[in-house]
Amino acid sequence: MNATFDHTEDITRHIKTFWFRPERKIGYVAGQFTELHLPHNNADARSTRRWFTLSSSPTEELIGITTKFASLKGSTFKQQLQRLQPGTSLTLTDPMGDFVLPKDPTIPLVLVAAGMGITPMRSMVKWLLDTGEKRKIHLIYAVTHLEELVFDPLFKQYGLKFTTIVKNPPADYVGETGSLHADRILKLIDNDDTPLLYLSGPELLIETLYKNLQNKNLPPERMVADYFHGYLQF
Repeated sequence: MNATFDHTEDITRHIKTFWFRPERKIGYVAGQFTELHLPHNNADARSTRRWFTLSSSPTEELIGITTKFASLKGSTFKQQLQRLQPGTSLTLTDPMGDFVLPKDPTIPLVLVAAGMGITPMRSMVKWLLDTGEKRKIHLIYAVTHLEELVFDPLFKQYGLKFTTIVKNPPADYVGETGSLHADRILKLIDNDDTPLLYLSGPELLIETLYKNLQNKNLPPERMVADYFHGYLQF
């Protein structure tokens, strides 16, 4: 589908949301992803196309993707993304994917996000807030530095249980610290509720968490995973 770039929203110094206006109203489900085609000269090996989970909600007029700029230079794709001017036309695939909320609203949920894996969680919680649907949710959100925590006002507004894990915290930080691993997740969640566990973040980390949680007797039918390619750490 064709879309027009509308504006950039600075979330933090290194994290931005890019908002697009589709040529037609599209139906999608919170948590799905799209492929953005951004033609540019002298593209590097990662080419002119990139997959992004939508951080926007179907209740919002514009479509949004949120990404991190880890270095001053970055890929040619991200350089071109930052140069976009309002009104620029580009193409996006229709949203797809099954990393979405269960249809049964009574199922307790544990959302585990590492770094930019928070984007589908933002989409889901924004949709729940806008539609007035209440679910029992525990969000476990892990970042390297405290300033990388994003969208927390939305999560607090919704009223979910919110646990942050900061790998390199400042001296005055109060909360969970260190790394995200299977034992920590199992310690934090209330297994009496038999929740459905959603895992989202860098590919290697999520693959490791998924495998280790299975090894600790958490069955696959209680887990849904979303892998972010190209992010080596969070």
